[in-house]
Amino acid sequence: MLQINDEAVDALRQIGTLRIRGVESEGEIELEIEEATEPVADDMVVERDGVEVYLDPVAASALDDQVLGIHAHDDHFHFSFDEQSD
Repeated sequence: MLQINDEAVDALRQIGTLRIRGVESEGEIELEIEEATEPVADDMVVERDGVEVYLDPVAASALDDQVLGIHAHDDHFHFSFDEQSD
């Protein structure tokens, strides 16, 4: 299951709940990240320290072994997905 790192928890407290959607295109999965107020049917809810991220089934599968990082950069945020360490 997707994990959320410490820095992402802090960022999510600023920007609110996110929904990540996976779109399959030419054998690749593109991720779309948007603000959300509640999960859509079939979404997986990942929660850590009071913040939530919603994942559609495609994104949940693609990000199963990843850690979400969100890094503040001036007036915007950068998102990263890194392999979970054992």
